[in-house]
Amino acid sequence: MIILEYDNEGYMNTGNQLSFSTPLGHRTSTSNVGKAEVGKQFNHKDVAQIFAGCHIPYIATGCESYPLDLVKKAAKAQWYANNHGTAFVKLLIACPLNWKSPDDMGKDVIKAAVDTCFFPLYEVEHGVTTITNMIADDKKLPVEKWLEMMGKTKHLLKYPDILGAFQKEVDRRWTRLKAMHESPVL
Repeated sequence: MIILEYDNEGYMNTGNQLSFSTPLGHRTSTSNVGKAEVGKQFNHKDVAQIFAGCHIPYIATGCESYPLDLVKKAAKAQWYANNHGTAFVKLLIACPLNWKSPDDMGKDVIKAAVDTCFFPLYEVEHGVTTITNMIADDKKLPVEKWLEMMGKTKHLLKYPDILGAFQKEVDRRWTRLKAMHESPVL
C-alpha cells in the first residue's frame, strides 16, 4: 500500500480551514488575522516523522519543484509497497486560491518552501534517513523569503516575534533531520 499525503496546508475542499498541516501564523478561514488573532497559534504536525516513528518501511517527501527527485521516490514507493508492505509519501502542493499567490508562481512558492528548509526533501528507508536535497547553511533562505510570496502569510512579516518563532522551529527541525541523516542509528 502507498499512502500519499497531498498537503496544501489546510482543508481546502471545504473552504480553507485550519488543519494539522497548517503552519504557525498562517491565515485560514478558521485561523484569521485581526486584533484578537494572528493566524494559526501553534506549529504544524510533521506527518512524515510520525510515520517514521511507526517504522513504516519507506517514507519520503517530494514536490513538483524537484521533479527528478519526486520521480525517483515514486518508483521507490512502488517498489517498497510491492516488496515490503507500506510506503508513505508526503507531497507539498500549492493552492494559489487559498494561498493568495499567482497561479503561475506555484512551483516557485513550493521551491522556496524547500530552499528555506521548511519542507526538506528526504526519505527514510527502514529507519535510515537520507536528505535528498541537502542545503548548505550559507545557501539556506530565511523563511520570510517564502512567506512573502503568499498573501496568506505576508502579515507575518509585521510580527517579528511570530516570524522568529517560525524560523526557530524550522531551524530546529532541519538540525534534527541533518543529525538523523548523519547517523543511521537516529
